[in-house]
This record gives sequence, C-alpha cells and structure tokens, in this order.
Amino acid sequence: MFEFPKLVFLLLVFGAVWIVYRWINAPARQLPRRRAQPPRQALQAEDLTACRACGAYVAARSPACGRPDCPQRR
Repeated sequence: MFEFPKLVFLLLVFGAVWIVYRWINAPARQLPRRRAQPPRQALQAEDLTACRACGAYVAARSPACGRPDCPQRR
C-alpha cells in the first residue's frame, strides 16, 4: 500500500516530468507567423485568336508575321 510521503513524492515527480514535457514541446505548438507580402500587380493579358492561314494562336493586335498569305493587319 502507498504511504502518504511516497504518494506526494510520486505526484511531484510526475508533475515535474509533465512541466518539462510541456516546456520542450511549447515551440512545436506555436503556429509559424506569415510575413505580409506585397500585393501582386495585375497581369497585362491579351486575347489570342487562331490564324486563318496557319491555325497558330497569335495576339489579336499583333503585326503581320511576314508570310504572303498572313491575314493579320499590316
């Protein structure tokens, strides 16, 4: 049977082990902080259209490619 001093000693030992365990694992519980990132600039995008002569996709406002049958603006 447990005597009172032994019981107190066991509680103190288990309490110390629990405190050390919590102290060691404290950094693992913290969430990493995210840095504020600057807002991204909007991309300058342009629609593509299929070339009627060759089928390649080109920008709608692109200049002519130089082929004699190129339907793009010159």
